[in-house]
Amino acid sequence: MTDPLTGKELVQKSYDYVDKLTKECAKVLLDEYSKAHRKFELGKVPAEISGEIIRWFDKRDKNVRLSYDSVIRQQPTQFRLKFKGNTKDADFTMEATAGLFVVPGTEIADSTVAFPKTLSISADKASFTKRK
Repeated sequence: MTDPLTGKELVQKSYDYVDKLTKECAKVLLDEYSKAHRKFELGKVPAEISGEIIRWFDKRDKNVRLSYDSVIRQQPTQFRLKFKGNTKDADFTMEATAGLFVVPGTEIADSTVAFPKTLSISADKASFTKRK
């Protein structure tokens, strides 16, 4: 019989799995946005993209739970979304960076229509801690 995994091994296993899911999620969502020629109003980007990331994870694996934490608007068309999450073995944080583009010559405002250009999602390995 195999020995049970240590706390450190459980955390590493959780990180490896969540890291794989983040890459898959970013690829799937960006592909969906491209195929549908998806448009976002700049003021609604954080709420819409964070909601879609959470729904994707919920649909993909119900054992990985996410909640939206905060947003930093790095540039007028670039957003960094922060999430808190957990698996049965670990708590963690992750970030998603969404880059959008607007039609050249368009004035930048919250109501400006923009199109997704990049989406990267990553889990912070240092933030993974064993659940109590």
